[in-house]
Amino acid sequence: MTKIGEMPYLNSEIFYLNKLPQFDYIKLIPKKMGIAIKEKKINAGPISLIDYFNQPNLRQLDNYCVASKDSANSVFVFSQKKIKEITSVSVTNQTSTSVILLKVLNHFFWKNKNLKVKPNHFKSDSRLIIGDDALKESNFSKNYTYKYDLGLEWHKNTGLPFVFAVWAYNKIREKDFKVLKNSIKYGLDNYDESIKTIIKKNKNTFLSDKKIINYISGFSYRIGNIEEKAINIFKEMYNEIEL
Repeated sequence: MTKIGEMPYLNSEIFYLNKLPQFDYIKLIPKKMGIAIKEKKINAGPISLIDYFNQPNLRQLDNYCVASKDSANSVFVFSQKKIKEITSVSVTNQTSTSVILLKVLNHFFWKNKNLKVKPNHFKSDSRLIIGDDALKESNFSKNYTYKYDLGLEWHKNTGLPFVFAVWAYNKIREKDFKVLKNSIKYGLDNYDESIKTIIKKNKNTFLSDKKIINYISGFSYRIGNIEEKAINIFKEMYNEIEL
């Protein structure tokens, strides 16, 4: 059975509103999604941009993606310090791309030579959190004086959206490819109905209907010319920095 990676975040629910019985959908956070497709444990999914760069055998599935138009609202560095004063950032174990975006932003724009990135379990003065965990932290936590939206920081410095993930596949039957492509297209083409369905599914969660609408509308889900430009510029920066 063809296995499809399912990103368990609110900003990706639109891809999975028309699930098909011939596919096995497997919920995976970004880092594990990249590992799973590398090890051929899944055939396709929204792959973190860095993992897509680093796996040249992968091919894009149409032009589907997850890209913040400006603010991502779910990729934050939370801190007690201003960005120039941060000395350490502990990083969630869910991320592949956001941690590299953090390093790129610091190298090219913030230029804080004292900023060090640490694994999640290390003590630090700041934290990088992504996905629905970041949404909750942003809306409810008062533990931090400052929060830095990495999508917004990228946009402020480049004027571009940021592409966090692209739909990609390794090996998939032509018949399954077409069916999967159309199932994703269904959610995107019927955007208003999709939003209503997503709101209904998340009725008892921590976000109001309005916040869900505003959050999802901050993303684009197809790669156009400007997203392609953003991907290429980020790739150049990624290749230039010493990780």
